[in-house]
Amino acid sequence: MTDQNATSVALTTEQRLTALFAHLGLERAHFGVQNSAELDPIIARRPECIASLTMAGPNRLRAESIAPVADRLFLMYGDGGAGADAAALALPALPGAKTHCFKDYVVLTWTDVISDRGGEILPVWLDVLGQAEARTPASRIRPEPDTGEVAGISYRLYGSGPALVLCPMLLAASQWDPVIESLAEHFCVIALGGRHLGGVAFIDGRGRDPGYLRGVRSHIDEIEIRPGQTVLDVGCGPGALDRWLARYTEGANPITAVDVNGYFLREAAAIAVAEGLGDIISFGPGNAEDLPFPDNSFDVVMSHTVMEECDADLMLAEMIRVAKPGGKVAVMVRAVDMRSLWNMPLSAAVKDKVEAPVPSVGEKGCADASLYRRFGQSGLTDLRLFPTTMTVRDPDSYSWNYYEPYIFSLLDEQETDQWRAAKAQAIADKSVMLARWLHCAVGTKAV
Repeated sequence: MTDQNATSVALTTEQRLTALFAHLGLERAHFGVQNSAELDPIIARRPECIASLTMAGPNRLRAESIAPVADRLFLMYGDGGAGADAAALALPALPGAKTHCFKDYVVLTWTDVISDRGGEILPVWLDVLGQAEARTPASRIRPEPDTGEVAGISYRLYGSGPALVLCPMLLAASQWDPVIESLAEHFCVIALGGRHLGGVAFIDGRGRDPGYLRGVRSHIDEIEIRPGQTVLDVGCGPGALDRWLARYTEGANPITAVDVNGYFLREAAAIAVAEGLGDIISFGPGNAEDLPFPDNSFDVVMSHTVMEECDADLMLAEMIRVAKPGGKVAVMVRAVDMRSLWNMPLSAAVKDKVEAPVPSVGEKGCADASLYRRFGQSGLTDLRLFPTTMTVRDPDSYSWNYYEPYIFSLLDEQETDQWRAAKAQAIADKSVMLARWLHCAVGTKAV
């Protein structure tokens, strides 16, 4: 693998990965991913670099993208959720792929699959890796030091042997950590990180998108944060909105940000320091259903697209508990009860498919208009309840490239061709756009 413009300021993900692999002397490796999008360009142009590809709990699966390595593909998925549907559609076009289905297990975007099913995964995965290594050996490296950063991608090495590269997952709290030690007994495990990969890249990219920030700003403005008020962000992820808020309020409000995902917290703290915001934002562990703060601690308690993933009633009760009397409680959730808009000249049949609500919500989560009822029954006063939208106008943005593979997983070959033609036409006439709904609520805790 050779370096491609590694010193360029605006590098693609492929260029960043290529620069890293060149630095490590990595010609071929086994790869572990959740979704394949970040590797798709390498698979398309240099499939010989992939000794094997393991996908753990994907929520989207585009057969066309991974077909060049179908004979080296290992797919692990649950028997429920978007990943199960995607697997059913894609696997007939992937002859030779090996599969493992987790029984009675729904995999959502945030499911911690390696933590939940690591004991089940490990022996099967090691067997698949052993067979792949026997067919096409991966590079063997052991550079010093065992940690570093190249082209904005950080890496940490464990063990020795054939190279096994683990790309960051989306929202899984444990990432690959529960199995790294065992894998490192047989392989040189190269765990990647940084703001340009996985869930950090997606949330960071979304947090920079003007169309998403327009929706967030409409929510934040209803809170009416005053200078000096303390802010708690529940479920901060990698801190993209906290950094935006720190700038939006001109550093006038100390922000405490918590999350259950230790990987996100580490990345969030590093990015905040790099951007000169480390003194304004404090990141730490915290469960939305059991916040680690005394009653009446914060002037503002807010959360954005987190209530979908947990017990919504417990989370709202906890947010109210830690808010000061007279303080504000504010929540934004995705609206899975409302259709999206792909502004492209598609047939009615394809529009019906691609604009249908995406069922991405936990068993006790909230991702619909029930948010308004929950706030209405909570005891909060001065309620401000409203929907808003996030829009994406750039078809090359990270947000667009995150959502589009899900669309491809819904379409057959003819419909995919129609999609591409419609997208090209919309780009040409400058009307291309994706819009998705969000539900917002703000209330005041009684004095």
